[in-house]
Amino acid sequence: MKKRSALSAAWLGLALILLLLAACKGLPEKPPLEPGETPDTIITVGEPDTEEKEKAYLAALYEATNGGRLDIALEIIEKLVNLVPDSRSYPVLKAGLLLSSGKMEEAGKSLVLELEKHPDNVDALFVKSELDRFSGNVKGSQAALEAILAIDPQNPDANAAMGSVYYEGKNYSKAEESFNKALKLQPDNSNALIGLAKVRLKRKDEKSALALLNRAVDANPSDALARLDRSRVLYSLGRYADSEADLDKAISLAPGSSWAYVERGRLYMDTGRKEAAKLDLDKSIELDPEYFLPYIYRAAILESDGKDSGAFDDYKTAARLYPDYWYSYESMAILAWRLGRWQDAYSAFDKASAYSSAHPEYLIAAGLSLMQAGNMKAAKAYAEKNLSKISRDKYPAQWLALRLVFDQNDNVNEFELKINSEKKLDAKAGLLFYLGVYWASRGRTPLAVNYIKMSLDYNRVGSPEYRMAEAELARLQSSK
Repeated sequence: MKKRSALSAAWLGLALILLLLAACKGLPEKPPLEPGETPDTIITVGEPDTEEKEKAYLAALYEATNGGRLDIALEIIEKLVNLVPDSRSYPVLKAGLLLSSGKMEEAGKSLVLELEKHPDNVDALFVKSELDRFSGNVKGSQAALEAILAIDPQNPDANAAMGSVYYEGKNYSKAEESFNKALKLQPDNSNALIGLAKVRLKRKDEKSALALLNRAVDANPSDALARLDRSRVLYSLGRYADSEADLDKAISLAPGSSWAYVERGRLYMDTGRKEAAKLDLDKSIELDPEYFLPYIYRAAILESDGKDSGAFDDYKTAARLYPDYWYSYESMAILAWRLGRWQDAYSAFDKASAYSSAHPEYLIAAGLSLMQAGNMKAAKAYAEKNLSKISRDKYPAQWLALRLVFDQNDNVNEFELKINSEKKLDAKAGLLFYLGVYWASRGRTPLAVNYIKMSLDYNRVGSPEYRMAEAELARLQSSK
């Protein structure tokens, strides 16, 4: 759910505005509610009848929602639900407001109560399907959409939403079928155009995807999501100026959507505008602190500016929000190493190894981190426990490196032979680095400096081992 929070917030905001516009159509404009004003203060003449009161409340609801005053809007919608108990629209509006306020459980209860009274309430079924989808309840979402299509098979929005369910389930053929049906019923349906564009992107057909997104934007120029998705395609095509223009417009249309700030921040980073990028990433985090990606991008900026501690904290937050993104652990580990925070380095390397068995060097670095901390006993136990996780046939040099952590003696001849026979320069450099750190942790500083200097000569600038080797060499030389 955390991965989708920004996207769901954007959808809910747009859906709510559309519902309110439909509900308030034809009503006279009312001035915005003033701070401290209550819903009842808009009723100013005598004892109005139910219809007059309903119109006045609706107008105030529209203003409160547009002004972002969801607390007032929730008070008003509660009064409308009580005023017109048979209304099929107000419970749906109430659910939408609760969702926009982050009260998902309450929103779900409101929809369930309405559907118990009116099982054929298509609007309630539609919002429930979206709530279930963004909550990860795919079966519930699909069941709600199937109920809508049983009532109204020609409903373009339900067909488009069904396409989205199939898309997220990676059934791209079924998704395309549903999106095409929606477009046959309503050629300018934005959700169907955007969804079909995503299917085309999965099939590497960027030209067709861009054409569909152009149609979506032309059909509804105020659709922020269509512009956001088009910006991504333009970005992938290297059309950065056009991508940026779409992102600027998306932000002006939906300033509360964090996704556009994330995307524009990435674009600013790639075009060398670090300060502007950081401002956008800060804004996206302010809007949605539970989404992991802006922390990753911001950490890269902080690290490039030499602010390793701040970068470590951002990667740590990203790892907490999305543990499966193992790159966060690698970056945390490297930064902790550079900062000399050996226990943090050990912990992060160990976690990274759990997510990527193709990198046996994580196990070596974790063991060496414990040795750097002076905890030789723990390092030996760690190496003994994890030695079997490295295939000796596939990674003989790495197996020997972890064996050194276990043995903790001066016999490194076999390991040095493996280093000398290594053909790949990056791999050779990494092994030289680990050998240098091994000697450093055993107090053999001259040997350590020699091997780490050799590692830097062989390694690529910017590689993980290079970044750690620079810091390690500086530490060793400053301690002489």
